[in-house]
This record gives sequence, structure tokens and C-alpha cells, in this order.
Amino acid sequence: MTGIALVLAIVFIGIILFSIETIPLEVTALTVVCLLALTGVLTPAEAFAGFSNEIVIFIFALLAMTEGLSATGVMHRAGNGLAHLGRLGPRGFLLGLMVLVAVFSAFVPNTVTTAAFLPAALRGARAAGLRRSRVLMPLAFASILGGMGFLYGTSTNLVVSARLDDLGLRPIGLVELTPAGLPAALLGIALILLLAPVALPTRTSVGEGVKLHSGDGLLRVGPRERLRHSKAFLAISIFVTALVLGSVGLVPLAVAGVAGVLLMVLTGCLDPKLAFRIDWRVVLLIGSMMALGLAMEKSGAGQFLGGLAADVAGVGGPRLVLLCLMLLTVVLSIPMSNQAAALVMLPVGLSAAAGLGVNPRTFAMGIALAASCSFITPLEPSCMLVYGPGRYRFSDFFRLGGPLTVLMLVVLLVLVPWAWPMEAHGPSVGAG
Repeated sequence: MTGIALVLAIVFIGIILFSIETIPLEVTALTVVCLLALTGVLTPAEAFAGFSNEIVIFIFALLAMTEGLSATGVMHRAGNGLAHLGRLGPRGFLLGLMVLVAVFSAFVPNTVTTAAFLPAALRGARAAGLRRSRVLMPLAFASILGGMGFLYGTSTNLVVSARLDDLGLRPIGLVELTPAGLPAALLGIALILLLAPVALPTRTSVGEGVKLHSGDGLLRVGPRERLRHSKAFLAISIFVTALVLGSVGLVPLAVAGVAGVLLMVLTGCLDPKLAFRIDWRVVLLIGSMMALGLAMEKSGAGQFLGGLAADVAGVGGPRLVLLCLMLLTVVLSIPMSNQAAALVMLPVGLSAAAGLGVNPRTFAMGIALAASCSFITPLEPSCMLVYGPGRYRFSDFFRLGGPLTVLMLVVLLVLVPWAWPMEAHGPSVGAG
């Protein structure tokens, strides 16, 4: 019990420091890691293991490869395509961007989607006359929303599916999440479109600081332009190949990413210096949050909170239990990774379902979808990618992400029991 109290105290300190931003976010993140090691909650090896995690290495590789896409002019062309949406006005551009990103992230992990569209969104925003702070957070949120309705849209869905299979329940079907995830995503995009103009800050001038690499200049006719087209096609091929090989498991994710970076460098698509001009705060924050997630699991703090919520909610019926499970999943996804929060809450949800005599899949799917509702802080990897370029503060995410989170919980509270009725029992429930 002492370990649980200690971890919760460190979580509380971390959230306060993240929120008030008296010191840089990356310093706060490293402070949390050091506290976990100094107090003995984690061994030094465990505390710093997150920085060598496969996902962290892959995110570094993604950031570096998007520099290659930008340098070869790929993002310039994509930005020009998005800029055409500016003819519909700022709202038309923002709507088109979010829909495009959501569709893309239904098949590609949301972090990859955000990284890939970030340079293009900056160029398109400038052409549409929008401040980057009004565009980048909606971009990140749309990428998260898009991953809710398809099995491969986020690694959280895959993790929950694999765990259900281990427990003897049917894995999540390819489009099983769509009946609840798709309507939720569409309503979320509509809310963002409505609230973004009033909830988001305007700290930068239109198009301020849009970084153009040498490959993003004016198009030229002749051999040099044909070479740029060739390099662009090569960069896209390397990027997609690394993504596919890593995603399907033919090559370890980190190896696929690093190999992609090396190939871009060797083929001249990426200047080696650009490969290390990424925002390292993203890497530091994600690695640190993985350590905190491990501490939550190792100490039993996550299970303690989950059990407490289930006990309290048990007096209010199955639907209230579902709401509490989803709400706690969202809360735990702040200090923990989405996957860790889902895995901590899944056994709690299944136990609660068994005790209440309801369909376990209802609670399992509610937890899986709620784990993708990380909108109230920038600690979600997709949000961290836009945190620096958008000149955001920690509190900015709560102003837009808070109402969005409330909407998602309300919508899921209606759609989840409809898609997976609580009265249907047994492990066979759900689409294959």
C-alpha cells in the first residue's frame, strides 16, 4: 500500500508541474523518472528503460523520415493540395484537413499520421490564412479520432485485441469498432470545428515560422526537377515500406524505422544533419511516461484505482459502471500510455462484468475506445508532435480537449451498449 501511495503522490506532483509549466515539460518528465528511481519504486534500469523502448525509437525514426519527405518536396506538394481547400475559407480548410487526416489514421497509427501531415498542414494553413495554433491541435485530435473505428487505427486496439485472445475471448474484429468509433469520430470533428475558433490561442501570426527546406522551393523545369520528382518518389517508397514492414511485424518496428532513416540518408533523400533536428522533447516525454506507466502497473496503483471505481459504481447499475470504467481509463491515460491504461483497466472491467452478470465485451470495448480519448493534455504522442510547432501551453489542450472528452464519453456511453448489448453473454460475442 505504501508503494501505491508513493506512486500516486509522484503522479500528482507530475500533473501539477505539467499543468503550471514553471519548468520545461521535458525537465518535469525527467524529474518524474528520477523520483521513481530514487524512491525505489523502480530500479534504475526500469526507470530508464523507456528511452530504449521500441516505440520511442520508432517515433524518432518517424520524425527523421518526415524530414526526408519534406526535404524532397513531398510535403510541399501535399501542402499545395491542402491549400486548395483554402478556397472554401478557413473552416472549409480545417474541415477538409481533419476529415483527410481521420481517414488516413484509420489505417495508419495516429502518431505516424500526425508526423506525416504536420509540414503539409503548416503550408496549407498559411495559404488559408489560418494561424498554426488554430490548425495543429485539430490535426492531432483528428488523427486520434480516426483511429477509433478500425482495428489497425491505433496500437491500443491491437493490444486490447491480443489480450482478449489471451483471456479466451474473441479478438476484436477488423471493423468491429466501427459502429461506435465512426459516429464518435464524426461528432468529435464537428465539435472541434465549432469550438476551435474560440478555444484555441492566437499567439502566432498567420503562417509564422513555416520552415521550408531546400527541397520545398519553387518548382523548376528540367533535369533538376526530374531528379526532385525521383527523390520524392524514393522517399515515399522508403517511408511506406518501413511503415508496412514494421506494422505487420515482418521486421521489428524499431529496426524498420531506423533502416528507413538510413536508406533515406544513403539515397540522398535526407541530409544526416536534418535527421537529428527533430523535437527531442517528444522522445524524452514519451520515454518518461513509459516509466510512470510501469510504476503504476508494478506498484498496483492502477489496479487499486480501477477496483475502487468498480466498487463505488457497482451501486449504480451496469451503465454507471461502464461510465466509471471509461472515465478512469481516460484519467489513467494521462500519466500512462494509452496501451498501459487499457491493459490495467481491462481485467477490472471483465471482473466487474462477471460480478454484474453482463456481457464482458461491452466493458472491454468501452475501455478500448476510451483509451483513445487522450485529449485533455499534450502527453499523447500525437499531441506532443504539435506542441512545439503550435506554440501551445499545457492548459490549451484542456480548453478544447476537455469538452471533446466529455462529448466522447457521452457518445460512447450511448453507442457502446448499443453495439455490444449488455444482455448478450459469452466469449463468442463480437464480430470476428
